[in-house]
Amino acid sequence: MPIYYFHVDNGTFNPDEEGVDLPDLDAARLEAVRAAGEMINDSKQSFWEHMTPWIMNVTDDQDRLLFTLQFAAKVPSGEAFYVPRRREEKNPPAGASG
Repeated sequence: MPIYYFHVDNGTFNPDEEGVDLPDLDAARLEAVRAAGEMINDSKQSFWEHMTPWIMNVTDDQDRLLFTLQFAAKVPSGEAFYVPRRREEKNPPAGASG
């Protein structure tokens, strides 16, 4: 089974020295997302206070970069409103009359 390494930089570089045996790249992607969520949860308030983007570089056992996750919290400095983009009118959802 291939070994995947999950190197994290959250303001401090944390290399993955051990890696994880996983069956394939899809499993590595799932593990990266799971681990990222766990790290954010474990960081408590510091993730929200420091506003420094976190980067996870996932490599194989030959140090080839397979993919990168980046995640950050952004809090507006003043009053802000979310304005969603409108869906394309030419592709209405199934069952919608046009």
